[in-house]
Amino acid sequence: MKKTIVYLLLALIIGLNIYLYRGEFKVVSDPNDNIFHYALIDEAKNIWKGIFSGKLSPFYLLDSWNERWSEGFNLSTFYSHLPQAAISLLSFVLPVSAFKLFVVIRTLMLIFLPLSFFWAIRILDLPVLYGVIVAFFSQGIITHGLYGLDASSYVWRGWGLSAQLTAAFFLPLAFAYTITYIKDKKNLFKAIIFNLLVAQSHFGLFFLLLFCYPIFWLFQKNDYFKSGKRLIILLFITFVFLAYFILPFFTLGLYRNFSYWDQIWKFNSYGINYILASFTNGDLFDYNRFPLITIFLFVGLIKGLLDENKIFSFLCTLFGVYLILFFGRTTLGPIINLIPGFSEYHLHRIIIMVQFIGLFLSGWGLYSVVKYLFGFSKKIGDKVPLLKLIITAVCIILGGLLIYYFEKPVIKYADENNQLIELANSSHNQDYPDYKVIINKLSQLPRARIYAGRPGNWGKEFKVGHTQVYMALSKDGFSTSGYSPESWSPNTDQEQFFNENDQTFYNLYNIGYLVQPTGNKAPGFANLIIKKGKYALYRISTTGWFSFGQSNVIVSAKKTDLLNIIHLWFNSPLMKAAVYPEINLGQVKAVPGRALIQMSDLNHYFSGQENRSLWQEDPLSFIEIKKLPAWKKNSEQSLVNGYKANISIDEDCNDCVIILKQSYNPNWQVKINGVRVKAFPVFPFYIGIPVITKGSYEVEVIYKPSSWKIFFTLFGLGFWLLIIKYRKKIVQL
Repeated sequence: MKKTIVYLLLALIIGLNIYLYRGEFKVVSDPNDNIFHYALIDEAKNIWKGIFSGKLSPFYLLDSWNERWSEGFNLSTFYSHLPQAAISLLSFVLPVSAFKLFVVIRTLMLIFLPLSFFWAIRILDLPVLYGVIVAFFSQGIITHGLYGLDASSYVWRGWGLSAQLTAAFFLPLAFAYTITYIKDKKNLFKAIIFNLLVAQSHFGLFFLLLFCYPIFWLFQKNDYFKSGKRLIILLFITFVFLAYFILPFFTLGLYRNFSYWDQIWKFNSYGINYILASFTNGDLFDYNRFPLITIFLFVGLIKGLLDENKIFSFLCTLFGVYLILFFGRTTLGPIINLIPGFSEYHLHRIIIMVQFIGLFLSGWGLYSVVKYLFGFSKKIGDKVPLLKLIITAVCIILGGLLIYYFEKPVIKYADENNQLIELANSSHNQDYPDYKVIINKLSQLPRARIYAGRPGNWGKEFKVGHTQVYMALSKDGFSTSGYSPESWSPNTDQEQFFNENDQTFYNLYNIGYLVQPTGNKAPGFANLIIKKGKYALYRISTTGWFSFGQSNVIVSAKKTDLLNIIHLWFNSPLMKAAVYPEINLGQVKAVPGRALIQMSDLNHYFSGQENRSLWQEDPLSFIEIKKLPAWKKNSEQSLVNGYKANISIDEDCNDCVIILKQSYNPNWQVKINGVRVKAFPVFPFYIGIPVITKGSYEVEVIYKPSSWKIFFTLFGLGFWLLIIKYRKKIVQL
């Protein structure tokens, strides 16, 4: 009977979620980060096609070049990629589009997320009713869009954080299986698998989860040695499997941008005053309603600290740790940078773990109250049966009212979301035929980047349905400029200085096409190709993917100190004269015959022993502009994994460089006339290929997966075979 009631309650929770998020299945286009996540699925599908045709190796699924945004970036080196690869592969065998499959999978994960919490409670061998309460609370948590575990992070009208949703779905299971393994030597391989699933879905969330395990070990007071050994085994095996991702993530961090355009609160979080105020007034768990979860969280904290069960003492400690970390750099200052990886981490995302642990504690608080009331009712009932009946009836009525007020804002939010989806779909169906004409035409034209506005100008209101055109284009496979769903490309910040009325910038970024509203006046150098409805497509003349220039100056700087001097370069005669300063991110090096500018910070540089301001004396103004030799590009070709061109130069030139307008990365392999040469980054952060003597050059630039990534992938697969072979012995350790 108990099981029947439990399953009925779980079915009601899931049924309510199905009702609330039914509209999500109908989404035809997203206005949020889900556009970015689907573009990664589409990119993976293209890689699968390359693998099936024999043009690409399978390692490109783990390390590939994505040029849809910000002049290209090897996103899979730093971002989750295997879930996208799995969904794209599945789309080849199922009779639905990759986008529809993506929509269905992410919606089902949101609907069934409470089951993951319930399952975790059962793995921890805690009471069934407690598991139902935690599942119910996980369904009803609500904030005003703080990127946490609530639906506003995932649904159409919210942030569209589908990678976080996937990780959150596996998070409770990874946590529960790991705790049982450290404590009781059970479920080792389940713990490894679910931790890997969290890591592959969202490495940032996995990184936060890792704090739990050593803290739990500290609570194993009578078993430090054995539980510590189990913790080391678990972490060692997990990290071996993730080495192919972790090592390149940190070793190539020099070429990952730290953005000045991202809101500072993302990096620094909100600080102690705001967070404690939001916590105590209910905004972290119960926004815009009576703070039920928050109240029971306080009850759970008190009960957990007094309880003899070590798991709840551990949860209380863990909640305190995450809450303090959530205060962020705003409160803790640079001391938080002592934690590896936190110097560039978006610390506001720690709310995920605050809410995750908070749900366990608030569920325990309500369970304790319910258990007490049941015990009190039973005691009274033995003496006065009628009073027991009255107390039971009152509890049921109060419980029903609390559930009603608990769900009311969630239902309201979801209903408005469903209505907005219907409106957006209707608007999309009206706009799409005209937009389709534009992208069909673009598909027939030589490939170049496309500019369709940006979030800070007319691009924000230029849409297909409710989706900005610059987002829709990147989703549909086109390389765009001006929209950056992620800020990791080293060209992201510089791109924000793009001047849409200056043809020099179009040439610099190889923006060969402009898509804008028909009512907008196009620049004089833009040539109309086609108009359809509210969309107008223009062609702009550029030198293509390859260009030619000189590099007679070296700028030595940290990656965080380049933005302002590149901004000065944009407005200097050097850019128009095709002078591309070399970027040196390592040790300062002086080269005879070449000027050296050494940045001391974002706004200052060294001049001899003196530290001077960029804004008082521009060091670029002293750079000599030499006449370039005549050059000609005889051919240019886009390859499946790179670019190829034939370029002729008429004179010798010590400082000349061939420029490929893609973000520089060490994984690019450059050959000139079949011989490997070393390239280097040049302003704004492109690939500079040195050439000295006159002649004809066949230039081939190919992106290759990191050799370290390939090695550790193969090593991990071999290690997995050993684990399988010796699994019984490993379990006994």
